[in-house]
Amino acid sequence: MTYETDRRILLGSAAAFAAGLAGAGRGNAMQKTSGTGGYAEVDGLRVYYELHGGSPTGGTTPMVLIGGGLQTIETDLAKTVIPRLSAARPVIAIEPQAHGHTGDREGAPISLDRMADDVAGVLAHLGVAKAHLCGFSLGGMICTAVAIRHPKIAASLSALAVSYSLDGYQPELAKLQKDPTHVPSPELAALLPTEEDFKAWSESYARNNPKPDSFMASVERVNAMLTGWTGWTPKQLGAIAAPTLLAIGDNDFVRIEHAAEMKAMIPGAWLAVLPHSTHMRLLDRIDWLAPMIEERIAAA
Repeated sequence: MTYETDRRILLGSAAAFAAGLAGAGRGNAMQKTSGTGGYAEVDGLRVYYELHGGSPTGGTTPMVLIGGGLQTIETDLAKTVIPRLSAARPVIAIEPQAHGHTGDREGAPISLDRMADDVAGVLAHLGVAKAHLCGFSLGGMICTAVAIRHPKIAASLSALAVSYSLDGYQPELAKLQKDPTHVPSPELAALLPTEEDFKAWSESYARNNPKPDSFMASVERVNAMLTGWTGWTPKQLGAIAAPTLLAIGDNDFVRIEHAAEMKAMIPGAWLAVLPHSTHMRLLDRIDWLAPMIEERIAAA
């Protein structure tokens, strides 16, 4: 694969685009997972999940955990996030459609609503009626969609690095999405995934997906979903009843004022802006995030 060939960024998921961009930071190294893996058949798609920290039906309300776009459990969650969060409760980590072990539904566009319904399907498969929802970037968007479409499932919601519309992203990021030939400024380039990041994601996908050579096709399909996404209305966000935490970095893809608008639309929501933190490194702050997530869970 030639990583220079694709300069598109997946808005909302920060998941894939040209690896030839200059960028700071380390790649997401592979991390062997230690959970129990399985598949739930949901409307013709085998959706992959892993169980960590005990049985999801053992008496403690479990957490659904979903990582960023085009990433896998092993690249995004296994090293620090799952160990930290599964110490307090069972965790159900899910790889959504066209991610990791989970294949694609060919012949129909990918949609955020469909991904949210798949999460509900996994929980039904496992016999879980209610769960705490926690997701990063695209995973946070999916969890928010679950809270909107399946409110009885959502015990709490922690949406990390999420916007309620594409207008919430940094202006140059939106420009890069629309024009793949745009050369990012040094300021934006420093925030973007590196060649090492992109290589780790694609290799993990190839190792686990039913169609190992379909990574770039999945990038294009998820990108098309996100660019066509119309966002959530104040009415939809205002109907979220679960205790909610929104968290972004102070140098995130999401504008701080946009996150504040989203907070105002969700009743009782909290907003955390983490200092000296970018979108790509937000999950490195899991030791900061975990106590806030647990406080929201305690309010459920």
